[in-house]
Amino acid sequence: MLIFLTTTPQLISAHQPFTLCIENNSSAKTINIIDGSVSHAIYWSFTNTNQSFAIDINTYVNEILQVGLLIENLDPENEISRENLPYITIPSLDLRLEPEIRTSFYEPYSQKDYIRILRYTSSKFQETQKITVEVHARSTGSFVFSLGYKEEFGSVYIKGDMSQRSINGNSSCLIAPNIRKITTTMQDKDALNILPITESQKKSVTQIEYNQNDPIAQKEINVKNSMIYLIPIISIMLIGICILILQKIKR
Repeated sequence: MLIFLTTTPQLISAHQPFTLCIENNSSAKTINIIDGSVSHAIYWSFTNTNQSFAIDINTYVNEILQVGLLIENLDPENEISRENLPYITIPSLDLRLEPEIRTSFYEPYSQKDYIRILRYTSSKFQETQKITVEVHARSTGSFVFSLGYKEEFGSVYIKGDMSQRSINGNSSCLIAPNIRKITTTMQDKDALNILPITESQKKSVTQIEYNQNDPIAQKEINVKNSMIYLIPIISIMLIGICILILQKIKR
């Protein structure tokens, strides 16, 4: 479904601004931007540290991929330490991008101060391909994902499912499935195949159970039974030997 938000804030000269909602266990499709060279700004909030989302971005021959992360220069976001800021991974390019810059600037369209915390520009692509960019939480807060460098008017370059809710002054938002939650859920399902040991199943080191149908175990049982019967016979024989020895001593 091709969508466009009619009520969106203006930011960093990005003429394709959108608001994103992260949802757990969502059946929504991954957000797709059909031309990664077009300037976009995507707003969202991480509500816990177990959240990540992905965006599929189409890139074309001789084009570059330019992505970044920003925060508004206000408390509490501008007080978040570097190691707690979100980071980006691009699996197909084997990249992990950390927020290693901190550049403040004034954005005249929204009349707000922002801090750029991450920026990456690729070399030119030799072929058309789809790049998946993943953004990962390490703390709660509101953030901005920036993409592209071309200013385009009158066309929409983003695809995704919509949710009707009021966020940041918008009446609707793009749905982004929480990919970290999905991964965790798959691991939880695998864990269900490992059943816990019940009290009745627990055995101490000295407790051994034999399978009566096991021939080796059966032999061990037979040997133990034989020993039980031999003990009194051996005891009687030892007593008799002791009596004979005593009689010889008396003589």
